[in-house]
Amino acid sequence: MKRKIVNLTKGILIALSWSFSLCMLAQNITVRGTVTDNAGEALIGVTVQVQGTSIGTITDIDGIFTLTNVPPNATLEVSYVGMQAQVVDVAGRTSINITLREDTEILDEIVVVGYGTQKKVNLTGSVSSVNFEDVSFQSRSLTNVSSMLSGASSGVRIQQTNGLPRDNEAANINVRGIGSLNISSAPLIIVDGQVASINSVSPNDVASVSILKDAASAAIYGSRASNGVILITTKTGQDTGGKITFDFNSYIGKKTPTNEPDIIHNTVEFMELQNRIWLNSGSNPRWSQEQIEEYRKGHEEDSFLWPYTNHFKDVTKENIVQKYHLSARGGSDKIRFYSALEYYNDNGLVYNTGYKRLNFRNNIDYQVNNWLKLGNSFSYINGISEPASVTTIFQWMRSTMPGMFTQHPDGRWGGGAFQDGTGGQNNPRQNAVQARGETKTNQIQGKIFAELTPLKGLTVTGSYYRDISLSESWSGSQPADRWNFRTNEVVWDMTSGAVLNLNNSYSRGQREVIDLYANYIVSLGNHNISALAGFNQEYYYSKSMSASKSGLLSYDIPVLNAAPLNPQASGSASDFAMRSFFGRLSYNFSGKYMLETNLRYDGSSRFSPDNRWGFFPSISAGWFISEEEFWSPLNDVVDAFKLRASFGILGNAGIGNYEWQSFYSSAPYAKDNSIVAGLRYNTFGNDRITWESTQVTNIGADFRLLNTINFDVNYYIKKTSDILTNPPIPNILGGIGAPRVNTAGVQNKGFEVEAKYLKKLGKLTVDIGVNYSYNQNKIVDYQGDLIDIRGATAWTEGYPIGVFYVLEVDQIVQDQSMIDNMINDGYTFYPRTPRPGDFLYKDTNGDKSIDMDDRVLKGNPIPVHLYGGNIGFAYAGFDLNAYFSGVAKWDRYLNDDIYNFYYIDQYQLPYEHQKMWSEDNRDTNIPKIYTNDHMNNQNHDAYIRSADYFKVRSIQFGYTLPTNLMNAINFNSIRAYINAENPFTFTSWPSYDPEADGGTNHHTYPLTTTISIGLNISF
Repeated sequence: MKRKIVNLTKGILIALSWSFSLCMLAQNITVRGTVTDNAGEALIGVTVQVQGTSIGTITDIDGIFTLTNVPPNATLEVSYVGMQAQVVDVAGRTSINITLREDTEILDEIVVVGYGTQKKVNLTGSVSSVNFEDVSFQSRSLTNVSSMLSGASSGVRIQQTNGLPRDNEAANINVRGIGSLNISSAPLIIVDGQVASINSVSPNDVASVSILKDAASAAIYGSRASNGVILITTKTGQDTGGKITFDFNSYIGKKTPTNEPDIIHNTVEFMELQNRIWLNSGSNPRWSQEQIEEYRKGHEEDSFLWPYTNHFKDVTKENIVQKYHLSARGGSDKIRFYSALEYYNDNGLVYNTGYKRLNFRNNIDYQVNNWLKLGNSFSYINGISEPASVTTIFQWMRSTMPGMFTQHPDGRWGGGAFQDGTGGQNNPRQNAVQARGETKTNQIQGKIFAELTPLKGLTVTGSYYRDISLSESWSGSQPADRWNFRTNEVVWDMTSGAVLNLNNSYSRGQREVIDLYANYIVSLGNHNISALAGFNQEYYYSKSMSASKSGLLSYDIPVLNAAPLNPQASGSASDFAMRSFFGRLSYNFSGKYMLETNLRYDGSSRFSPDNRWGFFPSISAGWFISEEEFWSPLNDVVDAFKLRASFGILGNAGIGNYEWQSFYSSAPYAKDNSIVAGLRYNTFGNDRITWESTQVTNIGADFRLLNTINFDVNYYIKKTSDILTNPPIPNILGGIGAPRVNTAGVQNKGFEVEAKYLKKLGKLTVDIGVNYSYNQNKIVDYQGDLIDIRGATAWTEGYPIGVFYVLEVDQIVQDQSMIDNMINDGYTFYPRTPRPGDFLYKDTNGDKSIDMDDRVLKGNPIPVHLYGGNIGFAYAGFDLNAYFSGVAKWDRYLNDDIYNFYYIDQYQLPYEHQKMWSEDNRDTNIPKIYTNDHMNNQNHDAYIRSADYFKVRSIQFGYTLPTNLMNAINFNSIRAYINAENPFTFTSWPSYDPEADGGTNHHTYPLTTTISIGLNISF
């Protein structure tokens, strides 16, 4: 029976998703007209709607609209961003020209909220909205929605962690700080009402994004909303009287790294610096002067045989990216649809890291009659990525000296011996180029829904959603000998006896969701009431398996049966379920006083039966104070002012699916002189764990200054309790993993300001938006005075999560007498006594013993200040738009295998190490560097670097062809543009990028700058 239901569901999805035929009714009259502004300029994209119906359209490039099937006594609603909406009676006319006046009443915009929409003027919660329909915004050369949100909203931090194409240039998102220690602090992502990945939708298919930041707006999502909620709404069809509008957007561009590490590539300089380090360590120089001179002269005569190898450039190549997006949109008063097809290709900055993707999306709804509407949304994503291991490539790149051969023109690979006979040098270029394999991913998402209106004001909606994700991959590596091209001999035999290895993997994930909710709206005089009640049920299942064999004859047939040796296999499966009940009650009196409450009751299989359910309520209120009579004298300065406040409780259930249960592993043991099967504890469970709970208080105001500039201001306190941690357990228990317990608390407190200015000055349109956020993060509950040391960081009460716990550098010792005097004064040093050129650390506790007890808590591992915005101008067909973002008061810990003050043999060296202390160079902040782990490589504050940055995220210049030319070729519009993505980064961070680097591990795919040219065509 279940299989029949599934097959029926699939059939309905397929049938609805391909229903493009339009149903036309008998026409009443056809109304045509033109919409212009005060200056008589045509307005493009104005919405013209028949009041009380689904009949509507938008104006074309000339401001012209056409409506069919219009009753002669109908009323038209005309609206446009930045202009005052108008209501016009048709009165039997077939030609109507409309003039819209400028209006900066952003408070009237419609904002998507949980399970519905609201006018911003009626919101009592903190919600930021980003309009994705803007043509310049959608023309940016980005592949994911998350990166496009960078700098677009206050309180939202977007950190692009790497530029790897197959990761869609992944970005981490935090809303109002980090609220947990061990589990995810990422916001909940909702796409068209369903939980989804933010990378599951193309930016070109997005209509708007709403960011729910406080409990009043997010409590409707309960246990998954403690870190905020991002609602993504995709484009839908419109009633265009049967006319279909096609939009084609494309670009082609070139990517380059935003920055390269400042690494020494000059082999002679590298050898000289190595000698200095060897001498510091009490050893003889690594290189004789004759060897250095030989290399210098050799490079001058033949730079191929005596290379200055830039390994970064050696593993990278020309990176071309291109995207083509075609959409169709239209409908009638019965059927409306939006369909889009997109192809994206990024051949990768690093060899064998390319990615191709095909997207298809179709949204369709059918108005059966005046009380029933049916609909379907369907999307399909197919991705193919190349196999190179980025981590290995960049690790090898940084652990390989600059004078190593890489590849001969005849195809042979270099490596192995260096000038002094040193062997074992890896070849990062070979690792990248010789990688074999492929990963294919397929994601299918489908939703069917029915919307009933049995009574006036009552709407009942039911939907079924299924998301299926499939991934399969194979990988291997082609062995090859490595040569010394100067001696023309093999120095590293890698082919004798070598066999080809083959790894295969497969995974499948499936999510099924049922939603049923009813919304009732009623107005009784000045009393406006809205009530929502609903039910949600969700089930997710995943499984994966992997296998490997060796002895493959050729990677041309990457099949396991073709490899006879060393078979290995593994697999896993996981599932979880949720069931929820939710509701909302809103009250509005005369548009001045607003009150709203939201609640959700969630049950999750991730917790034991006794702790499975949680209740998450919120309450909020608003006062449109500028509607009061006493405000009249202020209207010339502040003509709109609304106060709002909210309080609520949210949850976080982002833990593993079975963490309340104990885990066992196989543990054979000896009995009666034989080995028998047995089990042992692997991790202790805890059936008492429950939700992390976040209380959010928000006080805000929305107001307009001088009838021009719109402000959104918020102050919040966000306190999370019952945070899950893993307390230490005695080693006597045999190294068993500690259970989770609810013990800690974290607070984020801050304020946000957004300002928007949109003005039409004759033919010039100005659009400026800026935002700023301040957030103070600290742990408020963590086992009293305990300092939980985690390398160079710590968790402790009163400080931010991951605060640095380090020694403070006092100065660099200039001469031995300084240390001798301290020893005579009773000072001791641990683990060793510093010498001239070494760091002298502060005796912070005053006990005359400089050791690890002198560590202090300092630094800002979480940014305190965030800011961003946009600037746009449009004039006579030309448009110029820029987007920017930045952070301030942000520190990162730069102690890795390159930048630390301890040299690992054969690794690369940064130029800044040439400034290290010497008898002839005392005025420096770089101490002596050694080949052993010396005092200068302790956890200290010299490794704390500022990661502050200001980034110009995008600059775009476009030109839209004139109207008369478009009329001649029967097109709506043609726009050409040039775009620069991530063109400028201003920072003192020394490595790739302050966003991308982990601080202690620089094996990261670099972020990129993209220069592209593109075309937008509408017809």
